[in-house]
Amino acid sequence: MQENRWINNLNKLIANLLKEYSLDIDDIRWLISTRITKQLLNNKEKPIEITKLIWSGKLEADLYNMEENFMENINLDLERGLIDESWIREQLAEASELKCRRM
Repeated sequence: MQENRWINNLNKLIANLLKEYSLDIDDIRWLISTRITKQLLNNKEKPIEITKLIWSGKLEADLYNMEENFMENINLDLERGLIDESWIREQLAEASELKCRRM
């Protein structure tokens, strides 16, 4: 039920693309989690940077409602003309690939 409400709040194009790629909220969460993991691993040689990220609350903020914020930002950027359908498709293709590897 919550997922349907989430999709209904999205731009129709984005909602249709999610359906086309057979993605749901968990798949977007996995995409974002993968990106955050890569960010953390990029700093493995600098543990102080990871500590600062955690201590500052930025990591917590990035994790809180991450999929909703991600999709809302895409929606806003699309409305502002900062991104287009091909950019969104690239993101969703990445999410789809990660979904396949996860299973």
